[in-house]
Amino acid sequence: MKTKFRVVSLVMALAMAVGVLAGCSGSSSSSGSTAASGSTTTSGASTAGKTDLVIVMPEDLETFDPVNSSARCTMAITRMLYTTLYVPDAEGQPQPLLAESMDVISDTELHFNLVKGAKFSDGSEITADDVVASLNRALASPNFSTLMGAIESFEKVDDYTVKAVTSGPAPSIQLALSHNGTSILPAEYIEEAEASGDWSNPICSGPYVLDHRTIGQEVKVVKNEDYFCTERAAQNTSITFKYVPEASSRTIMVETGEADANYMFAAADKDTVAGNSDLTLHTNTGTVVSYFGFDTTMAPFDDVRVRQAMCYAFDREAIIDMVCEGLGKPSYTIMPPSTLGYVENAGGYSYDPEKAKELLAEAGYADGFTTDLLVFNDAGAAAAPVLQNYLAAVGITANIQRYESSVRMDMLANHEVPTFFGSWGAMSDADLVLPRLFTEAAIGGMNFSFWYDEECTALLEDARNTYDTEERVSLYNEAVTMIDQDAAWAPLYIADVFALTRADLQGVVLDGEGLIDFWALHY
Repeated sequence: MKTKFRVVSLVMALAMAVGVLAGCSGSSSSSGSTAASGSTTTSGASTAGKTDLVIVMPEDLETFDPVNSSARCTMAITRMLYTTLYVPDAEGQPQPLLAESMDVISDTELHFNLVKGAKFSDGSEITADDVVASLNRALASPNFSTLMGAIESFEKVDDYTVKAVTSGPAPSIQLALSHNGTSILPAEYIEEAEASGDWSNPICSGPYVLDHRTIGQEVKVVKNEDYFCTERAAQNTSITFKYVPEASSRTIMVETGEADANYMFAAADKDTVAGNSDLTLHTNTGTVVSYFGFDTTMAPFDDVRVRQAMCYAFDREAIIDMVCEGLGKPSYTIMPPSTLGYVENAGGYSYDPEKAKELLAEAGYADGFTTDLLVFNDAGAAAAPVLQNYLAAVGITANIQRYESSVRMDMLANHEVPTFFGSWGAMSDADLVLPRLFTEAAIGGMNFSFWYDEECTALLEDARNTYDTEERVSLYNEAVTMIDQDAAWAPLYIADVFALTRADLQGVVLDGEGLIDFWALHY
């Protein structure tokens, strides 16, 4: 067995070497539309030559600390401020960014060779000291430690070489190192910010630097003239990310030319903008699973029968029609089809309110119960009344409460959220999804349901310890089946993703999570 593993490691090393020789390269993903040319705002001002852009967003920035948020709007901004070792391409596969190449030294040691001469926004050079400090911090965080479960530590070899010590195979490590949570910050800045708790003045390594932030209103970033990757250099002068919680207001701002793009456009406004030649609606197939979540440590959701009842309580097709204008597909499982290890409906769920009532009665809740349903963004606010009605139909009274997204993580961690509307954008490998959401190690991080099972964790560890794709898929299938049958979530749907822009805005890149490479936007 040991000899066989070394042969597989060698093959993997050769494949990795071929894949990372290209050096710093940009994403080539695209939306399902093309931009028209030539438009003016309603004030008559032409967008030709405009270089200062405005993007409207449904959520305010949570933090400039990349390790302490997984909120999509926050990551969309911070990924413009920081670099990572790799960046995902259109197919979700890692391409080199700060790491020029990776060498497999042995079964338990990887070397990452860094770009020389890359600089932070304060003029200091990015070296292995900064990479080691940043990655070891992510490794120690409950939010991201499970993203790199095979990694034991990162160590400096020399100024431009970083060693990863592993417990064995690390088949998804390059993709993991493309995640925003592994962003590179200066070692000294990390030490100072952790001591003070102040991350409000970031020293940046990405295509932009911070100009200013007004909490609850906007974040403005300006082009980093010293950014090392010319292929991903900003093609605009600045971007102001404006927090506009009302969906229709965001649409109107793009219609009038007050904004250049509406990030996370609401499908309800689709007919409103149809036929407007001044606008382009970009679309893509979604990879974000929206779900009804619950704290499995809190009664009555500590009873698997109650959780399973939730999986039968919702008419997913009807919910898509009401919440997503019919633009999406139902989901009965915790991952999208694009993720390795996907199983379509391992729990065998369907819309069956009588089955839901039967399970509730078996659990001792024949007369139902009352709970709170918390939402933290527009999508949750739109879905909550619909979910509330379906819950009422099986005897459950759900009191909807809305909070700002900035308090979401603390409330979840402190068991203040019995039920909630959640969403999760999965990467293309289950190794970067399941351990982050459904293991004991992820509690205090991204395991918002507090569900874990030792047998399931063992399956995930076994899958991580082989490069054999067929074996990994089989193990992930088994783990997904266990999670779905135990109803860790009640998955609902995967909505199509949209971004509304001015018609002549070029460089729009829309992936399955709706994220745009803002650096590429230009007129």
